[in-house]
Amino acid sequence: MTFNLGVTVIEVDGRSSPAVAAAPTSTAGLLVRSLRGVPDRAVRVRGLADYTATFGGYHPKAFGTHAVRGFFANGGADAFIVRVVGAGAKASTATVNDRAGSPAATLKIQAGSRGAPDPGAWGNALTVAVEDHPLGSATVPAHVIGSTAEPFALTDGTTATFTVTTRGADAVSTVTFRAADFAVIGAAAAQEVAAAINRQTTAVRAAVTPDGHLAVAAVSTDARVWSRLQASGPASLGVTGNSDANIAAGRSALALSSASGFRIGSAARVATRGHVLGTAGVAATVADGAGITVTADGGTPETIVFHDSDWLNPAAVTVAEVAAAINRRAVRFSAEITHNNRLALLSNGDGAGSTIVVAAPSAPATDARTALGLNTATPVAGAVAFRTLTAASETYRLIGWPTTPSFPALPAVAARVSTVEFDLVVRRDGAEVERLGPVSMVDGAETFVEAVVNDPRRGSAYIVVTDLDSASGTGLDAPAAGIYPLTLGDDGADPADTAYLGDPAQRTGLEAFNELPVQLISCPETTSVGVAAGAISYCERRGDAMFVGAVPYGFDREGAKAYAAALRGRKVYGALYGPWIQVINPDPGSAPTAPTIWIPPVGQILGVYARITDARGVWKAPAGDEARINDALGVEYDMTDTDHTDLVRDGGVNGIRALPGAGIVVDASRTLSTDTRWLFVNVRRLFNFIKSSLRDGLTWVAQEPHTEALRNAVRHNVVTPFLLGLWRQGAFGSDPAESVFTVKCDSDNNAPADVANGIFTLEVYFYPAKPAEAILVVVGQQDGAAGASDS
Repeated sequence: MTFNLGVTVIEVDGRSSPAVAAAPTSTAGLLVRSLRGVPDRAVRVRGLADYTATFGGYHPKAFGTHAVRGFFANGGADAFIVRVVGAGAKASTATVNDRAGSPAATLKIQAGSRGAPDPGAWGNALTVAVEDHPLGSATVPAHVIGSTAEPFALTDGTTATFTVTTRGADAVSTVTFRAADFAVIGAAAAQEVAAAINRQTTAVRAAVTPDGHLAVAAVSTDARVWSRLQASGPASLGVTGNSDANIAAGRSALALSSASGFRIGSAARVATRGHVLGTAGVAATVADGAGITVTADGGTPETIVFHDSDWLNPAAVTVAEVAAAINRRAVRFSAEITHNNRLALLSNGDGAGSTIVVAAPSAPATDARTALGLNTATPVAGAVAFRTLTAASETYRLIGWPTTPSFPALPAVAARVSTVEFDLVVRRDGAEVERLGPVSMVDGAETFVEAVVNDPRRGSAYIVVTDLDSASGTGLDAPAAGIYPLTLGDDGADPADTAYLGDPAQRTGLEAFNELPVQLISCPETTSVGVAAGAISYCERRGDAMFVGAVPYGFDREGAKAYAAALRGRKVYGALYGPWIQVINPDPGSAPTAPTIWIPPVGQILGVYARITDARGVWKAPAGDEARINDALGVEYDMTDTDHTDLVRDGGVNGIRALPGAGIVVDASRTLSTDTRWLFVNVRRLFNFIKSSLRDGLTWVAQEPHTEALRNAVRHNVVTPFLLGLWRQGAFGSDPAESVFTVKCDSDNNAPADVANGIFTLEVYFYPAKPAEAILVVVGQQDGAAGASDS
């Protein structure tokens, strides 16, 4: 490497060992009953608003929301919530039929969240509206599709003529094909022919169908003024003829006014509007007060009466003025102008059932049908067909579909083409809370209703859907528009103990916390000894969490001690607290005569743990004057110092007391352990913290060469600095560091046989700081020397 004069900087990977990062200490895991929420799915919340958005408000038979509120009110910042339900819990459901003539069930809608059903009576307040929302919508311009496929046998100088007739006026465009425009003019490609046409005229637009035919469409700037296209040219192109009244049977492509929103794989709906076409032009005069009565789609008849004020010159009425006069007054139909400058009336609806009838008006209006050229006109009902698109080009404004099954003949005039998508509008108690769409019933499409609504990250927070695979066919399998209430939601029975303890294979109940970084676990809904014992065993198996429980409501001091006795042991990963506390009832609607409510204190205790840990460290006992419960108004019963000592020392239950000048505080910090080494909550939590920090901070050691250098790096560069940092903060008391912790990682505890088997051993021992629990103050008299003044 050549070095320049001056400073040269080279970037290299460092050789230093990674430092041990402090593991989290106060993330809570709560098993709750709630109004809603996907059962047995752990959800992270960082405030009461997060919780209520997923799990709803206060449950009249449960304490979960009170516990979460107490956790955040007392200093908690991070929690995982798991909802537990009992037998018989069901999600509210609605089944929607499709749009076929003989409807079949096509879509199941359930109360749910992010792809999973959400049982409970809460869902009975939901309704879901199905509203059409096509991504693509267009009209069909006058166009001709050639009857022959490429290649085309052309000669130099051959011409094609395209005549566009609009309101009786012809516009003629002639295109000349030159040999220079083609690779081989005698075997011209359809793309080359279309390009030659589009370069020489803007009156028409040429494109290529998926099967290699030439498509030529008239270009119109006003959708309400129809055009007609007549084409003539070389026989090999197959475009000689007119854009007639029908989209021919067997057609596999259509030119559109716009192909925006049309995608390959989309379901397309080709529909015509019920319409009537004038058989003659509009007369020069229309009598003042004359009119017509029009009934569209079988609805209420509408009478349109014309007056001289509708015309610029009453002696020279134009079809455009007639159409404008009608469109100012009509509600269910509209007027347009045909290519031969005649009046057309069309229903605003389309498809099957779209009709229009023109009749004489009731007196005193006179009949204007003859003046409008409608007296002998024959109405044409609307029609509809559905296809799955195999081609879609926004550039050429063209769509295509398979040639089989045969496409039915449909009138080209008044045709509309749209994709078949819809919105699902979710309302709760009548208020819109979510709009999902556009979605479709096309499997595999990015708009597929299941993929959109059930997406685990961006899906609906209120519903989950199931495609019932209606056999009605493309387009017709879409759910019928309407409003559908969800019913039959049920909260189910009270959960059994096994529901709280869960199934390791299914990751339910407590087991839903597996692999999650929770250090504090509680179940405010039950004081069952079986649940408490199971939760303590779960925390012990994890090795990085502890259970926080409460004695049952109504248990006096002796009852609390008897309850705790079944949970005590030499080394227990849990603690109990009592008695219950009184708080403001934040949901007085559930009990109007109860402005306060008694609740188990576990949520508040977890918050106190978090608050004191943040302020002083995990090694500080979460008890004493700093352990005030912020939202508590009272305790179930008061205790003297003697009573409290008995409850703590003999029963293993930490008392919650109302102390003068301090408020309602947690007044002890013992675990349920009987071994003096594990008596205190802060000791248990400090060990959990150090184990978790070392476990996560030493992952880099795996697969490193097992040498003395690695052992020295772990002992001196990683673990010892981490423990020194804790010692300086007071985690191990005030004795010298070498007296309160030891790190051993050398050849003595890494024997050659272990090294050969890939075993790396690190031993860490430390002396945790213990809380000053009993304060002994000795007061006595001291003899003093007598002075002269005392005699």
